[in-house]
Amino acid sequence: MNETRYSIVIPHKNSFRLLLRLLQTIPNHKFFEVIIVDDNSNFQEKSKLQKHSFNENVILIFNKKSEGAGKARNIALKRVSGKWIIFADADDFFTDKLNFLLEEYYNSPQDIVYFGTNSIFSDTKLEANRHERYMSLVSEYIKNNKNEDRLRYFYTPPWSKMIRTEIVIKNNIQFEEIIASNDIYFSLKSAYYANAITASDEVLYIITVSPGSLTNSFSYNHFDAKFNAALRANKFLCSINKKKYQQSILYFLAKSYKFGIKYTLDVIYRLIKNRSNIFIGFGKVINYKKVLNQRENMKYLVKKE
Repeated sequence: MNETRYSIVIPHKNSFRLLLRLLQTIPNHKFFEVIIVDDNSNFQEKSKLQKHSFNENVILIFNKKSEGAGKARNIALKRVSGKWIIFADADDFFTDKLNFLLEEYYNSPQDIVYFGTNSIFSDTKLEANRHERYMSLVSEYIKNNKNEDRLRYFYTPPWSKMIRTEIVIKNNIQFEEIIASNDIYFSLKSAYYANAITASDEVLYIITVSPGSLTNSFSYNHFDAKFNAALRANKFLCSINKKKYQQSILYFLAKSYKFGIKYTLDVIYRLIKNRSNIFIGFGKVINYKKVLNQRENMKYLVKKE
């Protein structure tokens, strides 16, 4: 009889030291299955993985190509055996409430359980702001479950959730295999197929903000991948009659000039072609700096060619 209750999926690339910190926050117990997929790390980091003595509940898979976190997660999804899937990034970690919270909701009739989050700067360990939007969505839902769709369709990262494995496998829900924003479509489809959801404001997961991380990388390829992912997400939301929860594309319109007038015109063309509502999120323009910081922390932003 399979005793695995929770499958924790971790994409990894060149962050062995931080990966060990994350693993230290996961119980070494038969209820936990930990699936690490290495996205073709450099030689030194790969050697560390190969030489390290992992716990028996850890499955380590090496992808021979660098294909991104989306591909790594999809590889892991083929191996999950637990009733619930929990996602984590290698540079983040869980709180000491992990086991307690997962066990509390193990027999939950809902298909997704959302938890609270916190965030810290990786160098100073001071509190950051990456968690604020998601913590607010959880709190709003708990205060008034009429905000259920806001939680379902605005909480787009895969972490700090328990997702029933059955709905993922049954509906063939996968991550987009793109260089940025690979998780949005997965989260939207999981939310759509979940028959019921619930939430706890207990903090399960700590997000770290680091210089040069994918979230804080600014390049044409990353920017364009994120823009296209937002367009696809909005198209999906319209198709399920949830267009009021479309992602704001004002950020992309505002920042497209960084890549020249030709690219800005192309962005406008794609917005028109996809019938995206440019006024979604317009009310936040008066607090543009706060919106910008939700997208990218200027202190840690690394510009790439």
